[in-house]
Amino acid sequence: MKKPLLVLFLFGAVSIFGQSTKGKNITVAIPSYAKKPVPKNVKTYMGGFANSNDAALPFTEEAFNNALKFQDFTKLTDENGTPDFLFALKGLTIKDLDMKFTRNKGEEKYSVSIVPNSDAAISVLTMLNGESVHYNRIPVLAKADSQGKIIPEVITFDFEEEEKFLIIFGEDKVKGTPYLVEEYLRRSLGKNFLAKELTPLLYADYDNRSNSEAEKFYFIKDKKTEGLEDETKAKVIAFEEMSAAFTNLEELRSGKEQLQSFRTYWEEKLATYDLSSKVGKKAGWGLIMNLYNVALMQEDFDAASKYMDMALETEEKKWITKAKRNDFNKHYERYTFNYDTATGERIYSEGYTVDPVLAEIARKEAIEGNNIDNEVGYVIKGDGEKMEGKISMRFSPQEKEAEGGNIMDVSGDTTAKRVTVTYVNAKGKTKNSSLKCKEVSEIVIEDRVFEPVNPKKGFIKSTEAGLSGFNLNSTIFMERVYVGTGIKLFKDLTDTDTYYFSIEGVKKAETASAEFFASCPVLAERIDSGEFSKSEEDQIKIAKAFSEACK
Repeated sequence: MKKPLLVLFLFGAVSIFGQSTKGKNITVAIPSYAKKPVPKNVKTYMGGFANSNDAALPFTEEAFNNALKFQDFTKLTDENGTPDFLFALKGLTIKDLDMKFTRNKGEEKYSVSIVPNSDAAISVLTMLNGESVHYNRIPVLAKADSQGKIIPEVITFDFEEEEKFLIIFGEDKVKGTPYLVEEYLRRSLGKNFLAKELTPLLYADYDNRSNSEAEKFYFIKDKKTEGLEDETKAKVIAFEEMSAAFTNLEELRSGKEQLQSFRTYWEEKLATYDLSSKVGKKAGWGLIMNLYNVALMQEDFDAASKYMDMALETEEKKWITKAKRNDFNKHYERYTFNYDTATGERIYSEGYTVDPVLAEIARKEAIEGNNIDNEVGYVIKGDGEKMEGKISMRFSPQEKEAEGGNIMDVSGDTTAKRVTVTYVNAKGKTKNSSLKCKEVSEIVIEDRVFEPVNPKKGFIKSTEAGLSGFNLNSTIFMERVYVGTGIKLFKDLTDTDTYYFSIEGVKKAETASAEFFASCPVLAERIDSGEFSKSEEDQIKIAKAFSEACK
């Protein structure tokens, strides 16, 4: 008698789906290798803050240092000692945040709506033996809804707390305090930022370690074999319990035999399935993934690669398998950075190449250090008038005002183009006078002299700050470092190690080149041969040579 079609279908379904695997997320010890292998003699580390007075972080320096738990190095606890690795954090300031303030007098409350600027980030500086080598930025991102609309963080507080959150300049003008920034970061970053984002970033760069990671392991669901599901599930649970004992890479390596017993068990189970059949592939894929993870924990990369190939051949859950293959390739590459694949011996780096961004940061800091703020001196105006008082000049790009709401200045970039003199007039009142380059002959502060200089710069260099107001006048104040016969040497304080020569009768000042000194062939030849460096000492030698040989 023929069986009804529905009965045949159901019978087939039981045969096909009677055997499969089910995943269970467990925590296991997985080796992790440094992206940036360390030099041989690196032994100790410490965490610290590099905050300026107005920068804030939502945790203490002690909390950061305690959160750091490298396995390949020892934490330095001696406060007077110097660690090999120092990880220095810098937080955000109010200039990194767009703030809108509202006040409700009826409820006696303030509300501050905060959105981070697009470049807002917590900075991590890595120093090795006192030298800055690497620089990381962890972006602080604005929250957004499913349509991408920005959702501000709103902080509300009572009038009684205004001193903690606000700096008040008047009835209607305020700006936030570092505490307000701290409170914003506490809410924005969440309580797990140190453990889940910051420290893993540093471990991935420098530490060879064993990480506790959530991985999916599989047990067999087999309706035809009584007790098999319970047995294989219990094995997965036992594996998690065994793995918990491995707290570092050394312990994990010592436990290879314990791991092997589980690997043997799953290999024996895998051998009972025909991987060429649909049923065998479904059950076999999960067992293969278990074996892959165990091989990875044993650092048996040949076996791990073999299991990956087997998993791909089943064509089961291809999206998962392909992602695992990509992860494996990166994992193995990092292993080869740190260990010889033939002998397993540790490979140490000869040192680090300093991140290029650090050079730019140092350059900006050096330029900011050139700024002059209320230093005693005098200005000789173009008409010969002498103004004595406190001198201020800015050579670094103007920073964004934190308060917001100020009128935009479209008159052009004023970097190094203005000098402010604070003086007391004949009536005894303190006044400020802002003078342009064309109004000034020279500025004297103790033994330093500054003059207006019209340098010849490339178009890109001269417009780095933008074309605000289309003001392309390049005359700026520079510090005079040498005066010779028919020549002056100036240091450009808007840059580093840049010097301009002003020759009598030549309209624009230029940096040293054979072309610029073509009127002095002997000196031009020496410059063309590369005799002189960019140091101030050598630039003075050029000016002296011009005075002596060509004037």
